[in-house]
Amino acid sequence: MIHKAIQARAALLLLTASFSIPAHSQTTLGEIAGAAQRSGDKSRQALVSVFGNVVNDPLSIAGGTDTVLAGIFMVTNATLLVIGGFIVCYQFLRKITQTAHDGTAFDQQKHILWGPIRILWGLASVVPSPNGWSLAQLLMLWGASIMGVGTANLAVDQAVSAFNSGDSMVMQPVMPSTLSTAQGLFEANLCMHGLNMGVATASQSGALIPDGEFVNLKPTANGFVLRNASFVCGGVDLPSSFDSTPASNSWFSSSIPMEALRTAHTQALREMQGILDSQALAFVKSVVDRQANPNASLINAESAIQAAAQAYEKHVNTVAATKQGDIKSLASKLGTTIAESGWWTLGAWYQTFAQANTKLSDAVAAKAAVYGTSTAGDPAILAIYNAAYTAYISQQSTTNFTPPIGTSSTADYSKTATGNEASKIIGGIFQAPGQRFVNWAVNINAGGEGLGQVNPLIKMKNLGDYTLGIADTALATYAIAKGASKLKDHFSLVGIAARVADFATGIGSLFQSALDALSPIIIILVISLFLLGGALSIYLPFVPFIVWFGAAINWLIVVGEAVIAAPLWAVTHLRGDGGDGLGNHSTHGWVFLLNVMVRPLLMVCGFFLGGAFLIAGGTLLNQLFGVGVANAQFDSITGLVSVIFLLAIYVSMATNLVHSCFNLIFIVPDQVINWIGGHASSALGRDDNDRMRHAVAAISGKVEEAVNRRLSPRLDGSKGKPRSGDGFSSR
Repeated sequence: MIHKAIQARAALLLLTASFSIPAHSQTTLGEIAGAAQRSGDKSRQALVSVFGNVVNDPLSIAGGTDTVLAGIFMVTNATLLVIGGFIVCYQFLRKITQTAHDGTAFDQQKHILWGPIRILWGLASVVPSPNGWSLAQLLMLWGASIMGVGTANLAVDQAVSAFNSGDSMVMQPVMPSTLSTAQGLFEANLCMHGLNMGVATASQSGALIPDGEFVNLKPTANGFVLRNASFVCGGVDLPSSFDSTPASNSWFSSSIPMEALRTAHTQALREMQGILDSQALAFVKSVVDRQANPNASLINAESAIQAAAQAYEKHVNTVAATKQGDIKSLASKLGTTIAESGWWTLGAWYQTFAQANTKLSDAVAAKAAVYGTSTAGDPAILAIYNAAYTAYISQQSTTNFTPPIGTSSTADYSKTATGNEASKIIGGIFQAPGQRFVNWAVNINAGGEGLGQVNPLIKMKNLGDYTLGIADTALATYAIAKGASKLKDHFSLVGIAARVADFATGIGSLFQSALDALSPIIIILVISLFLLGGALSIYLPFVPFIVWFGAAINWLIVVGEAVIAAPLWAVTHLRGDGGDGLGNHSTHGWVFLLNVMVRPLLMVCGFFLGGAFLIAGGTLLNQLFGVGVANAQFDSITGLVSVIFLLAIYVSMATNLVHSCFNLIFIVPDQVINWIGGHASSALGRDDNDRMRHAVAAISGKVEEAVNRRLSPRLDGSKGKPRSGDGFSSR
């Protein structure tokens, strides 16, 4: 009972906080209500369709009901009000007799204090309004239609805003040229601030410092340089002209204008310099502080370099719109659609988010040429700079900075490797052509080395598109070969020539016999390619929408359950022995109200969390699949059949990965509510994705069965003639 009381207090505390949002909060109750009451919101329209106009005007004094449910609820609430009256009378008489027996109206459990409050709330919340709804039901509808829909819409608005500003779903690895530029600029700034601090320290000690000894940033025609009167710490120059870069990998894609690309890189370089300038100064100061205090900590130089490189590429992405595909129009359409239709439409747009997080590295990567310190000139006082540079080199050799997954490996383990990475050594030993093909296939970028980190779901779709293309080509080639083998049977010039050639060499008959013998195997292989390619190209990209659709229906069911159970929940407040507060027996109802209010927001969190996990898990899958192939095949021959089986294994692993990640749309709301004593809600709608997987498997089985029936006469040697009878033998 104590545990239930704690749960009730926690739920009430969270609900009270939602009603009284502090003034300094960035999100107010008015903003939530405004986001929820968008006329085009699909989820709100669904609530209106199911429950009627009470969603728009819950306190309407106009009599009558506008839906069948409202009429049923009027009868239900009136019945429960009568039952509640009997319960209150019973509790009243019970309390009178208990008071007469004990001689006091107050007991140790303080029932007499909270009892009237619970009874008043219970009776008031079960009284039917003129439109048939009780206050408890209206509270549940308010939690779903205002708090639930509003917070979810605000969360999606924030995601779309970040999407339009160039923020990615996960932190992406930077291009090597960008990282090299950032590192060179940091070392140049380290030189500048080290020398300047040495000169400033000597000047404060009374040394005579000539004019022009301080290092300053001076602009050049195509960049800038860090130098004093005679010594150069370093600098950077952008190319005078940029080649126009395609905006996508399509053959018919437009190009990003050269002027826009150069402007973007110039601004990004300026932003990178601003970050590295302040971080290098802080690093030099921390080195000086450590000389005085050995326990002082140093600035993490690698983190500063990585942050500057990330800011550079993000700026180029935003300004020059160097996204894969026609992402500008997609972004505009995405923002408009979600703003009008609300959070319910989010699941249909995952592929757009995935495309937006795929950057063309040919356009994004830094183009500048960085140069270091000069060999001549007077660097002035080197003591502090030497100490700072020594500390920097020492820190770089022992850095604990962890870059994003996908930074250091190409996942092509069939190439000869050097170093001590075991997976690459295996790839260097076993260079089987089939293994090399599999490694190439699972890492198709559909644009070559110009692409950076590609969303794994896009890679899977690219592989599926290529597989379907190979299957189409193989099927067309097989059809042409079958037609060519029949030419000698026709009376035409070509047929006569083919017959003469066959008579002279016999190659025509040999070709036809070989083709007839291999036809069943060829057809099975082609059908396998069609099924595997279709799963990768069509089914997997649909999984986010399939799961989201099931979750959306499940949310409607949760709201329906809450509305139906609300009057009974109100009756539980009428018990006199409910303890303090609003009663132990009503705890589940308050937790369920919280579930209704936050479930849409948690679904949105699960959607984006699943997308982020897919990038991490898919990148790991593509990196390690080649290792698994090399270990499984070792020095075995990897032929055509082996490649198809390996492709089937990859499809199976990819399918499980995508489903596991996007099942977080269900898992996150259920598990988070469980933390405060709730329980998993209705599973209806949750199994839509499982049913879809079974449907795909059933279709594949039917196709395989049809192929086997078509090929079985040939395998029996009957040359395509149907077998007589019904398949049963009699004696």
